Amino acid sequence: MKIGVIIGILVVLALIILFFTFGFTGNQNNVQENQEPALVIPIVGSGEVEETIDTGSGSSSTYDIEITSSGFSPKTLEINAGDTVTWTNKDSRNHWPASAIHPTHTVYPGSSISKCGTSAESEIFDACNGLSAGESYSFTFNEKGTWKYHDHLSISRTGTIIVN
Repeated sequence: MKIGVIIGILVVLALIILFFTFGFTGNQNNVQENQEPALVIPIVGSGEVEETIDTGSGSSSTYDIEITSSGFSPKTLEINAGDTVTWTNKDSRNHWPASAIHPTHTVYPGSSISKCGTSAESEIFDACNGLSAGESYSFTFNEKGTWKYHDHLSISRTGTIIVN
């Protein structure tokens, strides 16, 4: 046989193996039906305790994050694709939740501060302005991954949304 035919056969076999290995895995979340949401409190390296909420639900839901003078609460939130997160400013100062990285806000796919004020504004992970006390901003996460975000008006305040 020619070397090209052998390489072609090996490539096809590798693709078949990859397909059967990763193509039929289904839901990898290991969440049982009717499982109650779990509250997990891991200890992070800085000596601080960080609250993480694991929703564990199978349908679209809305989750709330409060913005206070000390930052986002909870700081880390685990949700499912299709879930919506609402940030509400509980502080007297303005706060602006947006996708990392400051100042471009481009980490979440399709997001960019340059889209603020355009017809695409409603599709990006960016409040596009400071929220006054009592104001809210909501975003639906359709992309799976770990998404860092920050307060554009106080960049040391950060949080994480984990989308399963």
